[in-house]
Amino acid sequence: MRDQYSRQYIDDHGNVIAFNQERFDNLHMGYKKFENRPNGLGIFNFIKSHACAHDWNWKLVLKVFNLIVAGSAWMRKEGFKSRLYKKVMMFSPDKERNTTGLVMPLNVDISEAAEKVVIPMDLIKQALAQADYIGAMNRCLCRDAKDCKDYPHDIACLFIGKIGEQVVRNGLAKQVTYEEACARVDKAAEYGLVGQSLWVEVEQLIWGIRNDDMDRFLEICFCCPCCCVAMNLSRNASREIKDRFHPVGWTAVPDRSKCIGCGECITVRCPQDALSLGEDGVIEIDQNHCVGCGICKAKCQQGAIKIKQTMPMRGSIKEYFLEDFSLELKSFEKY
Repeated sequence: MRDQYSRQYIDDHGNVIAFNQERFDNLHMGYKKFENRPNGLGIFNFIKSHACAHDWNWKLVLKVFNLIVAGSAWMRKEGFKSRLYKKVMMFSPDKERNTTGLVMPLNVDISEAAEKVVIPMDLIKQALAQADYIGAMNRCLCRDAKDCKDYPHDIACLFIGKIGEQVVRNGLAKQVTYEEACARVDKAAEYGLVGQSLWVEVEQLIWGIRNDDMDRFLEICFCCPCCCVAMNLSRNASREIKDRFHPVGWTAVPDRSKCIGCGECITVRCPQDALSLGEDGVIEIDQNHCVGCGICKAKCQQGAIKIKQTMPMRGSIKEYFLEDFSLELKSFEKY
């Protein structure tokens, strides 16, 4: 049976009794304040800008990317390969500058009484409305690399601000209007993709971001459960790295009366290791670690899992990054 702590917030039918203020307060990990690296002579900036992903070298980029994904299994092991992989991926020590992400489920469950509540999709569209420039990728890096057959490749990342211009110059994206970007968000929701807002250090090398522009970098991704590199990395990562991905206040909750204990939801391998079957054979979801990606919900044929608001929410994507990751994004400022 689930513990008393969980019962304080969610009843046996998956109804949220109260928002978990304690977890919301604890999500701020006290990371070191991010500062752009110095440009120096600009040699590394020059190399990155020419060696990064372009339209002409895309197939080579996909091969390298597949090697990165395949190597994620090393993170669960000890030794030189594991340390080297974390170094290459720029997984800095705890409370240093880190790869960080917000999981923003596009398909959530809202009661009729609360139909005007702010949802993760609202936060995404709010961020798009504030952006001076939006670059829409022509193809999804993850799905292209895995040659995905289940989800469209052209429902791909949106880059906000100055970096959007860069991926457009590199021939990998096109500039879109706010309305066109919102249409892509809606399309992603139709296909059951998971929204994520990501700031990833190693992508400085992939997209050729200058050292002094890293605080102007933010992407909105639309992730499938099969190919998403962030989710696959999380599946193989330590808890310290898993905890770099945060919910925005929405998590998966179980309706114990509908669960038949088939275990189908377990087979998807929760990226946060938040799913298990209790002693009574009924699904349990660890609310301390669930980020609300909804992969388990999509797998459940009994409708026993919902995505509901279980914590308070912040006012904007920018506020989440500043308060939870000490990352003061300038993606929405004019330059």
